[in-house]
Amino acid sequence: MSAARLERLLADLAARNEDNVSRTESYLELYAFTREHPPDLPWVLIAHLVSRNAGYMMTDLAGGLARGDALFTPEALETLLVFLERANYLIFHDAWWHVLHHLLGRSCELAVPRVARFVATECWPRYELGLRRDGPTPELERQLVRDLVTNEQHFIERRVVHNPRFLAARAIVGFLESVGRDAPLVLPCTDAQIRVGRFADVGCRIDAGWRILDQVLHDRARRDEIYAWARAHPHTGARPPGRMAARPDPRALGRRARGARGRPSLVSEAAARLTRVSSRSSSGRRSCRCRW
Repeated sequence: MSAARLERLLADLAARNEDNVSRTESYLELYAFTREHPPDLPWVLIAHLVSRNAGYMMTDLAGGLARGDALFTPEALETLLVFLERANYLIFHDAWWHVLHHLLGRSCELAVPRVARFVATECWPRYELGLRRDGPTPELERQLVRDLVTNEQHFIERRVVHNPRFLAARAIVGFLESVGRDAPLVLPCTDAQIRVGRFADVGCRIDAGWRILDQVLHDRARRDEIYAWARAHPHTGARPPGRMAARPDPRALGRRARGARGRPSLVSEAAARLTRVSSRSSSGRRSCRCRW
């Protein structure tokens, strides 16, 4: 029964990656499955929390565009919106595939170019060997989180973060960091203040992911509390109550950012010409032929 359920989840990859809301809730559903069939995979809960924050940012950007009172030009904000959507889309596209293969007991089928060589030959083999040898341990859990965070951040490093098409978006992020406007991640049930810092630095992004585990989710009681909070507060894109009022639905933002067929059409043709990325881009497939 559980295998059939996992097969359906795997087959639904494209539909579940339609927009920020669907992928955020999909991460939570998959994490719930790992709790029902332990050991749980805290990286999936981390992905859910980070995806929530991406939705908050995208909703904020859409609000600025709608009001016309943002510091940056509409074209720059549109580019940043596509930048965020593209990065989160690619991470889900990669991770959903290999995590479900692990849960199905088929990680041996993982291979380049669909996943990075590191995932197929080091990450999951190391974790699965550790499970067979020692069972689930905090050390093994932490190593898997380190491996998965490292893999996904390297996965978007050239495809998005340092893609020349997103130079303007990277410049906006850098400016906000330089003036101290890079807010910490919004994480429930904790006072932890986790900032990425220099987003353009892959090491800083990886370190932020590790800190979510070490400072927030390492404590099992807090992990349980955060999971319960997430189940009780379905993601809509709006910030949690008391932080910011609801703004435009990020389901529409995701569709605008990629277009009906997974291509970026967004608000203006200028943004579309700037990004010109596709979920089926051949360049993306070729660039998979590397360790990361």
